[in-house]
Amino acid sequence: MLTPKQLKLFKFLKHYKTQNEIMPKFDEIKSFMNMKSKSGVYQMLGYLEWKGYIKRHPAHARAIQLLKEVA
Repeated sequence: MLTPKQLKLFKFLKHYKTQNEIMPKFDEIKSFMNMKSKSGVYQMLGYLEWKGYIKRHPAHARAIQLLKEVA
């Protein structure tokens, strides 16, 4: 189960990927989520990955794979 912020981020990732065919940069995520630092973005993505909703590939920029769907 996702928190409201995690759900907002997941839906943003899905929508951005659909519209642009690539994942957003950390700065774009930070701006959309009204966060003050990139470390907050990194932490939120970490939670999504830990919960099994995404897979990140650390050696590649914008390399986030969506694994699950949300209702």
